[in-house]
Amino acid sequence: MKKNQSKLIMMILSLAFILLFQFVPAPAGLTSTSMQVIGIFIGIMLMWNFIGIDWPSFLCMAILAAFQIMKPAEIFKSGFGNATIAFLMVFFMMSYTLSQVGLSRRLAVWFFTNKLAQKSPWMFVTMFLFGAMVMASFMSQTAALLIFLPIAEQIFKELEYEKGDRFPQMLVLGLGISVGIGSANTPLGHAIILIPIQLLQEQTGLSVNIIAYSAFGIATGLLIFTALILVYRFLYHPDLNKLANYDATKLRNDLPPMSKQEKIAAGLFAGVIAVWILQGFLKNIIPAAGGYLAGLGNAVPVMIAIIIMCVIEVDGKPIMNYKDAATHGVPWSALIFNSAVLVLSGALVLDNVGISKFLIKNVTPLVSGMNQTVFILAIATLCIVMTNFASNTVCATVFYTISAPIALAMGNINMVALASLIGAAASYAFATPPSTMPMAVVASSGWVDMKVMFKYGGLIALISIAMLAFVGYPIAAAVL
Repeated sequence: MKKNQSKLIMMILSLAFILLFQFVPAPAGLTSTSMQVIGIFIGIMLMWNFIGIDWPSFLCMAILAAFQIMKPAEIFKSGFGNATIAFLMVFFMMSYTLSQVGLSRRLAVWFFTNKLAQKSPWMFVTMFLFGAMVMASFMSQTAALLIFLPIAEQIFKELEYEKGDRFPQMLVLGLGISVGIGSANTPLGHAIILIPIQLLQEQTGLSVNIIAYSAFGIATGLLIFTALILVYRFLYHPDLNKLANYDATKLRNDLPPMSKQEKIAAGLFAGVIAVWILQGFLKNIIPAAGGYLAGLGNAVPVMIAIIIMCVIEVDGKPIMNYKDAATHGVPWSALIFNSAVLVLSGALVLDNVGISKFLIKNVTPLVSGMNQTVFILAIATLCIVMTNFASNTVCATVFYTISAPIALAMGNINMVALASLIGAAASYAFATPPSTMPMAVVASSGWVDMKVMFKYGGLIALISIAMLAFVGYPIAAAVL
């Protein structure tokens, strides 16, 4: 009852901002239209954080059209017709099929059953969590968590661990943190990374190559992951004696032989990655070929792989069941939400709205000559702190929208590196259950105490700030 009352109060407050903020006297340099868009922005953000991402996303697009801020055709083009949304849709379908044919679980099991993982209990823990991070680099972090969590619980059962014991608590919390780190390693299927990158391209024409971003993301992610293992080993101090004689290789022996479907799907995924690499690599070597491949963008190679998997049949069935992949593999509510985020962000920077011009005019005197490191540290700190308590997609949108005009006014900020840093920062949410779906799953599993999550997840988030600001940004500025 109280929850429904809270939602009702928040809905009324949100609608008040959307409908009435336009009547607030505008500061010099802004107009009633500016105030109207700011009110819509605040109201929709409140709804996304406290009510839901489903119907408020439609409201966001509908209200912009109803108030004649944007034409419906512009809304649909920048939202549903956006290249980022198309890429996410087809990549989710491919990722789902890789899981269905068994490739994802096979890769997961390999990480903690290889010879390196069997050297010691700590190497087992490291490789188990490392595998989760790697898998989350190439698929939804929630999907990666749901592959590893049942395996972890099987191990706990075999070793007779109970809820409340320190080792399972460490491993399950580590899974939530590791997949969060992995979600920032690459843009593959990760809307939080893609949204600031897409906004950057729309506003400045600058683009980010998948492989170039991944060089920055993986380098930063490995440093944060190393910090996680060190924190666990020297601060958490779990008892790993039960792991000393545990033979994890039996999990690998339980896997069926690699099927023909699995081999073909793996080959096609490797082919897609090869095309992405060649898009950037061939530009300076064979310009014609490199230009052609780059012109395909990120989504078309995945589409071609999907077509092949739908056409090729093994044992009378296609490798990809298109209807099943589209129905169960694509999180349509999340895609609509991301479409609305792009539309709302686009509305904020429209010339006739004037918010960007206002920020540039009024902020330029304040930031002129500001130290680059101070600015980057401030953005990384604020974004990571906020994303641990609010929607990470919203955080990525808000911080890019606010910081981009300021960075342009400063004149000494690498805009591509900034957009990449904001996407990564918004992904490093480890301290609270509402921060991401994986952390909510971890919290509801019963293995992790909330105080421990806040303490150790929060510590890794704070470490991430330093890693991003002092190591990640310079790497991004060098490779992007």
